[in-house]
Amino acid sequence: MAVLVACAVGVAIGLLLVWASARAAITIAVLRIEKGSVEVTRGGLPPRVLGDLRDVAARPPIESATVRIVRDRGHARVDIQGKVDARHVQRLRNVIGNVPVARLLAGTRR
Repeated sequence: MAVLVACAVGVAIGLLLVWASARAAITIAVLRIEKGSVEVTRGGLPPRVLGDLRDVAARPPIESATVRIVRDRGHARVDIQGKVDARHVQRLRNVIGNVPVARLLAGTRR
């Protein structure tokens, strides 16, 4: 019985590692927004796109959020967590949606 439990735990850990690896592979960039200030915490974006995102975050300031930009079937998808109203969410999606994925991937890595 202990062997079955150990095997089940091993399989669960293996699946968790595969899931984390796949999630990291599709991530283009992760941004942290605090009081309207944008910081790239993972990946990179072209300067023009980053500037547009900073403009959206600053006027009016987004209090606190994490923005994750991922590849999804040939397009970029924006996942937002935090205190962000619907207007800001749409503006952030518009900025990312207007840029081809290949150009987002060519951004400076930090």
